[in-house]
Amino acid sequence: MRFRALDGFRGLCALLVALYHVPICNHLLGVRFFLPHAQMLMDFFFVLSGFLIAGAYGERLKDGGDVRSFALSRFARLWPLHAAMLGVFVALEASKAVLAPHAGLIAPFSGARPAEGILTNLFLLQSLHLHDMLTWNAPSWTVSVEFWTYLLFAGLTVLLPRRQLMIGLVMATVGGLGVALIAHKLDASYDWGVFRCFYGFFTGVVTWQVFKAAPLRLQGRPVLAALIEVGALVGVFAYMSVLGGWPTGLIGPIIFAGFVWLFAAEQGIATRALSARPLLRLGELSYSIYLVHYPLIMTTAVGLRLFQHMTGVSFAAYGFTGLDQMSFIHGPSLWVMDGVMVGYLAVVVGVATLTWRFIEEPGRKLFRHRPASVQLAAAQPA
Repeated sequence: MRFRALDGFRGLCALLVALYHVPICNHLLGVRFFLPHAQMLMDFFFVLSGFLIAGAYGERLKDGGDVRSFALSRFARLWPLHAAMLGVFVALEASKAVLAPHAGLIAPFSGARPAEGILTNLFLLQSLHLHDMLTWNAPSWTVSVEFWTYLLFAGLTVLLPRRQLMIGLVMATVGGLGVALIAHKLDASYDWGVFRCFYGFFTGVVTWQVFKAAPLRLQGRPVLAALIEVGALVGVFAYMSVLGGWPTGLIGPIIFAGFVWLFAAEQGIATRALSARPLLRLGELSYSIYLVHYPLIMTTAVGLRLFQHMTGVSFAAYGFTGLDQMSFIHGPSLWVMDGVMVGYLAVVVGVATLTWRFIEEPGRKLFRHRPASVQLAAAQPA
């Protein structure tokens, strides 16, 4: 039950997130130029996750034992890589304390890297309104809220069997109202991001029920299927670029739900493009890409600033304004920076391949022997 087009699109979106967080001046001025509201890709990930989780587990969760096995499998999916990347950041802070204690730079284990935040991150609590900013590996806020949303989904599914559509509608409404009335912003994360996750995830749960009952059927009409899929691809990016701000961005999860429903049918030319082997591989690596790119950026920033402190070589002309802070990075020419961006993506994918092989997969295998009723589906929620 692998949705190949959606998996390929997820891989593409993971790369866009990686590009969004690295402010490199080039001919495109980075993803921020043509996708200024790229933070909405998180909402797409939530919707897709709800869709896939509902399809893989919705009819398999029967009792408390199933919930326990489900929780272990989700923990094994999320936590090992998250913990490893947290370890990278802790090592960076320790290097600052040892190599540059009196450099007048950002003090180690302060600001966005508080010592107490290590524990909240380890227990996946960092985005439940316990901090006043994103901490440590900033993108991991989604790991926190999604894990607890998984458990809520499983508990409600066991308590209310055969009521998944109702659960999805009620909880998506709760999440949407929470974003609109409590968070008052679209990019809620460390504060009220759990409402944002409820909204997207349970919208995905509803989307699965709709897809199961009424999938799109365009067999024998390839031209129409192609027009609809290409139009949807162009439309979803146009929406994020133009209407992704407040308050029009509030309907983003509903837009993404229609996109997921459409491409789950896999019937047009865009499906074939998104199902290309390189994109499928990126989809497989998407979680690693998502969690490793920010540590790579910050490792480079910290490394260069420490090198500057120790040697006197200045990188200020290239946009580094502080040990952990960067403005837009520029170089000798835009062509050179195009190459830097391509190189950056290559490194991200290369490191993600290693973390997928040596951290993600071994973490999953630790929980391979679980009850058959909750075996993992081939689809891999982000």
